[in-house]
Amino acid sequence: MSGTYRAPEVPSERITGEFVRDELLRCFESANREFLTLLRQPVADEALKAQVKQFVEGVFQNCGVNYVHPTKTGILTAIAQCKSNAESMMGPQGASIIHHHYAEMMKLVDRLPPDAARASPDMIRL
Repeated sequence: MSGTYRAPEVPSERITGEFVRDELLRCFESANREFLTLLRQPVADEALKAQVKQFVEGVFQNCGVNYVHPTKTGILTAIAQCKSNAESMMGPQGASIIHHHYAEMMKLVDRLPPDAARASPDMIRL
């Protein structure tokens, strides 16, 4: 599968909730592009990006996860819901795509610091 998502190899200090959230968008775009190709339903890149962003923001909101400043726990919750939704939608024909993309995202999530190790914006005072 050419063009399939791969987690970027970056220094640990770059692995933040925001970075992983943005990579989740890229990962989900890749997975959806593969699903749509499998279903022979091509879609324009910009339309796909907009749909994915709206969907992922909705998942974060439905899970009670802060989209702007996500925590490791929040991202894990949102990814689990995204995975469940994809499995329900695609069934067995999408299993290998889902497995690959989930594994790639977990490479980043596993490198996130625990929630308590990160200062929330509310705790930062000037």
